[in-house]
Amino acid sequence: MKYILILGLFLVSCISGQAVSEPKNERVRNVAIWGSEEDVKLLEVEESINFENIDTLEPQLNESLGTKFITQKSIDIDIDLWKGIVTQSSAEVEREYILLWEDGPRNEFLNCFKKYIEWENTAKKQKDYFTKSLCNIPVQLEFYNEDLGKKVCLGNSNLELNFSSYSISPFTELQFVIPETKVYGDGCDNYKIKRESFRVASNELKKMANAMSDETIRKFTISAIAKKRKINSTYK
Repeated sequence: MKYILILGLFLVSCISGQAVSEPKNERVRNVAIWGSEEDVKLLEVEESINFENIDTLEPQLNESLGTKFITQKSIDIDIDLWKGIVTQSSAEVEREYILLWEDGPRNEFLNCFKKYIEWENTAKKQKDYFTKSLCNIPVQLEFYNEDLGKKVCLGNSNLELNFSSYSISPFTELQFVIPETKVYGDGCDNYKIKRESFRVASNELKKMANAMSDETIRKFTISAIAKKRKINSTYK
């Protein structure tokens, strides 16, 4: 099982101090959306994260008390104000890697979503049924493995987004494809992230885009910081 993903805002503070062979430019915090670092430091870790659960179209085989049953796979979108980052992962038990959305790729995804809506409206009107590449977005992945202990490996990848329309429900969907990705860092040279894909229908995709939007993040930032300031001023 995988800890995917999608999608994100990127370089995370938890990897600072670890040896990485390919340096990245320091991320600049977009204060208007994420709040200042000083404001966010008022929050506890659990107060700094907002969650959205997205159902995919992938089936998943589970076992409970010896009984096998099929459930719907889902992914988690986590908005982490502390790190100024959105992470996307599978909602499975074993999580080996996550997809990081920094502001650049996050904005690219939101622009891609607008294009998706345009294609969806045209396809519905003209009754066009097809599959076609919609966008490609450069992303970064974090990779975890028990053999590595507490080390984190990084991988630069290219997220492929493919649009599909059908004559049956769901009328449209977006397929996310993460190609096989080599990771780097101290002790990470022998590891690769295997190719992964998942499909999201239009209604869930809209939830995903809303969770990753500037407006949603800004509202959460303002609300979380205001609540903490009120608590701090009340209980002295």
